[in-house]
Amino acid sequence: MALAAGCAWQPPVTDQAVPPATVADTAARFSEPEAPFEPPADDAFHVQPSAAELAAVAPGTILRYRPIAPEAYYFFEVNARAWQVVYRSNDTNGKPQAVVATILVPDEPKPRLLSYQVAYDALTRRCAPSYEILSGSMVEHLLMNKALRRGWVVVIPDYEGPETQFLAGRNAGQGVLDGIRAARRFLPDAWVDADTPAALWGYSGGAFASLWAAEIAADYAPETNLVGIAAGGPPADLASSAEHVDGGLFAGLYFAAVIGLSRAYDRIDVDTLLNEKGRRMFEDLDASCVGQELAWVKDPVLSGYSFDDMRDYVTVDNLLAVPVVRQVIAENRLGQRAFTAPLLYYHARFDQITPTSDARALARRYCELGVPVVFESAFGEHITAAITHASRAVDFLADRFAGLSPADDCAQLSRDRNP
Repeated sequence: MALAAGCAWQPPVTDQAVPPATVADTAARFSEPEAPFEPPADDAFHVQPSAAELAAVAPGTILRYRPIAPEAYYFFEVNARAWQVVYRSNDTNGKPQAVVATILVPDEPKPRLLSYQVAYDALTRRCAPSYEILSGSMVEHLLMNKALRRGWVVVIPDYEGPETQFLAGRNAGQGVLDGIRAARRFLPDAWVDADTPAALWGYSGGAFASLWAAEIAADYAPETNLVGIAAGGPPADLASSAEHVDGGLFAGLYFAAVIGLSRAYDRIDVDTLLNEKGRRMFEDLDASCVGQELAWVKDPVLSGYSFDDMRDYVTVDNLLAVPVVRQVIAENRLGQRAFTAPLLYYHARFDQITPTSDARALARRYCELGVPVVFESAFGEHITAAITHASRAVDFLADRFAGLSPADDCAQLSRDRNP
């Protein structure tokens, strides 16, 4: 019977008012979407409000909301009640924009709030978490379920924003933090209130967004009350990772990153930098995403770009040496700002995208900024390590929620650099 029902599971409704009157009286309520689901580009729920409407409210303010029935990947369950909210955030350049987040609440929620950043690595909103959890194509709900089983409330932001600015750090970090703000406003105080501790978790592109949120939280959202971050396999150095994958199996990631960053930074003059072959590549991958095969869109890694070199698509000898490109990469570099929450940084032993030396260098930068870092080697390569180390990530965050102090590997990381 569960399989026939599509594995969408909703716990019993309690007497809690969702959302509170402060939201219900000011935000527009949409009805629960039904299959076949409209993709975000055709869904009225996702339409950007007017510039005036966005400018009139503070970041994190909820503009729309709706209940949903979260759909699981194949035969698994999403054991939570769920809602989606549209909230005001800011893009890379500080321009107000509306972002969507999905909020999952287990049957007996505890005062714990986890912001989970999906590695959707997308150039199209068809791969956004808010759409994939409706259509049942999100693989990472298997990891979120580990948190839901512990009673944690989970918020899943579409942190790339409406323009899907892949790898634009500030855009992503602000989307994450405003999603936490929106979740606090949407849920009753009995579940989540202003004092509820929050944690961040993500892998790969999701780890990049999580770390950016942690780095800017003190300035952008100082009330967030972050107690822990679990980040696995982030691109520790964008330029180094680009050089590492260029001409190899994962070369398509480099192409996707250029497209995503060019959307966030119009000072990257792609018309001048791309040759005719590069312009065709941009058009070909304009609506692609990495590793989201059930979204039925192109995957940059599987679309014929493996083992290609970027130099064949541009008008310069080395794209990474172009001053404006170097500046954008520097602005999106991780490890520039301190945060007080302890960090579990895990990295695959056989990672194909980020060299281990880059990962350890980023961990050391955080140590030098005063961040308590636990650095661990995860079994497997880049993809499998997301699974093999997931339980460890949840255990780490559970201890942070409990107020326990973690070990700190900073002394060892320093010795490894200076034997």
